[in-house]
Amino acid sequence: MTMRHILGLRCCVCEASDERTLVEVELDGGGKATLCGSHAVMHGRSKQDARSAADLRDLLRDRRVRSERRHEGDELGTALTTAFNSNQRTADRRRA
Repeated sequence: MTMRHILGLRCCVCEASDERTLVEVELDGGGKATLCGSHAVMHGRSKQDARSAADLRDLLRDRRVRSERRHEGDELGTALTTAFNSNQRTADRRRA
């Protein structure tokens, strides 16, 4: 991935316009796109290739709008929730 600092555009993912953070990245196939620093880092770490700005938006879109995984639960999550449950902690403090 090649990056260079550019001015006067917007990030093609989040539309950030702070010129101090914008970079131009090369895409697969030789195309170019403008990204903010955060999305440039995400793009650099991504194992998927993007050929267009639309591909970048799909790849790097805000993951918070996806379904939240914390409601699925797992053993560790259950143990941590139990350990730090405020009702249980209050009862523990009263005994101490």
